[in-house]
Amino acid sequence: MGLSTNTIVVLENQERYIILNQTMYTGKKYFLAMGIDENKELITSKVVILEEIVSGLDLFVEKVIDQETIKTLTRLFKAQN
Repeated sequence: MGLSTNTIVVLENQERYIILNQTMYTGKKYFLAMGIDENKELITSKVVILEEIVSGLDLFVEKVIDQETIKTLTRLFKAQN
């Protein structure tokens, strides 16, 4: 099934994000997400791109840290709006 817009994800380090948008790039699914606090209030200064990782029946996400990939994905997300 996978993740969708408005889903809240919690990373291993307990950071919480809400999925704002998604896109496909090089056969992988990526999500634009914004941080939220414990009261589910948006933290507008905390925006990340997450990559979906599927391992068997398990679904994980991890932050994209490669700057060139971030630039490319940022352009893709902007083009969707």
